[in-house]
Amino acid sequence: MKWYRSVFQDDEWVIEDIIEQGRYTGWMTYIGGWFDIPSENQRVKETGIMIFAFENGKVKELWCENSDAAILFELGALKRNTHEVF
Repeated sequence: MKWYRSVFQDDEWVIEDIIEQGRYTGWMTYIGGWFDIPSENQRVKETGIMIFAFENGKVKELWCENSDAAILFELGALKRNTHEVF
């Protein structure tokens, strides 16, 4: 996650649900450094789902799905209805 902290700042997160799986929403400011996407200090939103597997009261495994493609759209790096990227 070190790279993530180097390109996004001022993040805020909300855990939507948590019952061995949870939906989350996060907002952060893109400051540049992700691929070759120019920075405009743009606020972006990420959503996702985290699924936890517990064993003996501790997290044994974690799976995470997130919306990186949606963030790329927000930053103008992906064109709609195409596979072309910046």
